[in-house]
Amino acid sequence: MVEKIASSEVANRLNEWYDTIKQQDVERASKLRNEVQEAINQMEEDQNVLLYFNLIDSRYKLLIEQFDESGSILKSVKEQSEQTETDHLLRYYYYFFSGLYEFNMKNYIQAIHYYRQAESFLNSIPDEIEHAEFHLQLAIAYYGIEQNFFSLSHAKKALEIYETHENYVNRLISTQLTIAANELDLKQYSSAETLYKKGIKTASEHNHAFMEVLGYFNLGICYEFQDKLELAKDCFEAALDIAYPQDNKRDSYLRIKYMLARTLFKMELADEAMDWFKGAQKLADETSEETYQAKLKIIYSIYKTYDQTSIDNGLEVLREKKLWHDVSDLTTNAARHFKKKEMYKLATKYFSEALLAKEKIPMLHKEVESE
Repeated sequence: MVEKIASSEVANRLNEWYDTIKQQDVERASKLRNEVQEAINQMEEDQNVLLYFNLIDSRYKLLIEQFDESGSILKSVKEQSEQTETDHLLRYYYYFFSGLYEFNMKNYIQAIHYYRQAESFLNSIPDEIEHAEFHLQLAIAYYGIEQNFFSLSHAKKALEIYETHENYVNRLISTQLTIAANELDLKQYSSAETLYKKGIKTASEHNHAFMEVLGYFNLGICYEFQDKLELAKDCFEAALDIAYPQDNKRDSYLRIKYMLARTLFKMELADEAMDWFKGAQKLADETSEETYQAKLKIIYSIYKTYDQTSIDNGLEVLREKKLWHDVSDLTTNAARHFKKKEMYKLATKYFSEALLAKEKIPMLHKEVESE
């Protein structure tokens, strides 16, 4: 008779697995998942540990960008997680991971709603790194709805913790990139550029290839925002040149290819832009990424076909998702391009729509407060 493994031992292995996920060590996390799965099969019966496994597995699926699988797991354990009255840790994980899932689905208001539910259990979590992770993710979500000062407040709380933990360099860099992104929104360009470059240097020194990718991507956005298009192009190309298994991060590489195509369209390098546009479109279709399918339709119609109906259809998708920052950004780009082409009626139309979208952004915070 095979001796059963104690559930407490499996729980310890689950903690180790979750640590590698927080460190974004995909290779080690994948290996540990297999080991934990084997242990689960030999474990004495414990429903809480099984629930813990499913919750951590949903987080792992987010790490490797298998978003549908993550959502399915969270849906399947919803009732059990919400009714685990005596285990605050499991309830925290359910709400926190649900927030992460909603954020990846671009449902920022719903993500913050879940994070706030998770926060009510946070004081029951002794792990300092988990507190840092919570504040980082909430900072990223607030950045998504342009609540820059809320975002900076949470990012700085995360930074204070990560700076004292040398095993979480990648999360330290993520926090720096989040702070820099807020500084960019606040037009603190020099400070943002300095922090992006610092993140890239740290990532390179510690062989965190994907964090280096993200650093170059965000620095590229910083340059594109300032209309320094040649520098932006160089950064996006540098991000794509770094050796990293793109299959594990298709959503991220979709964003980079989209931004490179958009930058090249702005530079009037249409043929080169179309190469990257097609690559981005292929990824968007493979991942059923509705937001980027809409964004790609919009930039193609702005810079290639001047198709007002197609632009408006794409914008409507973004409006339905309340992605007002993207609506404002893309209508501003459309207006500037049509003004440059002396298509003044269209330029006026999209300048007006950009202003209306900007007026919607503060309303997002009111929606969060009313949840």
